Amino acid sequence: MDSLWEKIKQSLIDSASVAAEKAEYLGKIGRARLDIAETRHTIRDRFADLGGLVYGNLKDEAGSFDPKGNENVKQLIQTIDGLEDELSKREETLNRLRTEQDDKEEAETA
Repeated sequence: MDSLWEKIKQSLIDSASVAAEKAEYLGKIGRARLDIAETRHTIRDRFADLGGLVYGNLKDEAGSFDPKGNENVKQLIQTIDGLEDELSKREETLNRLRTEQDDKEEAETA
């Protein structure tokens, strides 16, 4: 028969294990959310760069500027496209982490 001390000790070990798992999950979620925010911020910065480039060239070239033919504009658009793809992947990762945790919690309660 287990002593009271053994029961308390096992309870503390189980609680610590659950707390560690939850902390790990929250850390992963926090990192994923931070990555998403960072990517969104970078996208906004590149849009600002694009707008400034187009505005400056339109102003300087008195309407003769062709944004579609400008290499700097093309490069910024490609960069933004790549960042939007990265953002989608990061959002999928966050959703997957949440789904996995929800499934794990459902399995533990069943």
